Amino acid sequence: MTSIFESQKKFNKSNFFVYLSKRNKIVPLDHFSIIELEDLQEISDQKEVILNNTLCFLNDIPSSNILLWGAKGMGKSTLVKCLVNHINKKNKKIKLVEVLNNDVEYIAEIAYELSKEKSKFIIFIDDISFKNNDQNFKLFKSLIEGSLLSHIKNIKYYITSNLRHLSHRKEEGSNDIEIKEANQNLISLSDRFGCWVGFYDSNQEQYLKMVKYYLNKYSIKLTNEIEKNALRWSLQKGNFSGRTAFQFTNQIKR
Repeated sequence: MTSIFESQKKFNKSNFFVYLSKRNKIVPLDHFSIIELEDLQEISDQKEVILNNTLCFLNDIPSSNILLWGAKGMGKSTLVKCLVNHINKKNKKIKLVEVLNNDVEYIAEIAYELSKEKSKFIIFIDDISFKNNDQNFKLFKSLIEGSLLSHIKNIKYYITSNLRHLSHRKEEGSNDIEIKEANQNLISLSDRFGCWVGFYDSNQEQYLKMVKYYLNKYSIKLTNEIEKNALRWSLQKGNFSGRTAFQFTNQIKR
């Protein structure tokens, strides 16, 4: 496999990168987001855990790979990206490399190449899950913990998933023992993450707090009519998530 880098100066161009498997390259991106870390509401505990872990990583204090799991639309992937922006505003010490969830097979090569660099990296994979017969399951499990590549000093893995154990339970088997062993194998991947951070569905009260926060950010007052429309919007979306609150506010301020 040829080098995925054009030059070592590549990482001076940005703090955000994505691996493009068809080109076999890590390329820089100009990541722009109107959402700041403080804009992610109702997940203060999760923010604190992930921020502290990342600062420990930067300061060579023991830190963990993180599994962010749970309810959709509650800011798992946005939090990781906002965190990188937040830290780099002052320190400019950490880089994020996104590997798409269908490119897990290339992570070993990517990790090896990144190990040669001076920067510290978060390898970020969004919305990942494995099926029973997925060939990448064992590979990824070994990379998180078990391989020589698992303990590269300048790399941490931040992974998001709607599934707590990253895998679908298996019910096939000739007896209860085989089924139990198969299921234990499937959950063994998530057990290798040193840090689990759960994200949970918000309720109506929390949803309206988020709507009010985003409206205040754009100097819009939450009136009774807007509140009714916000609840109607959430019914159409089928949830009270932060994403739903943000999307509603975006269409209000147009």
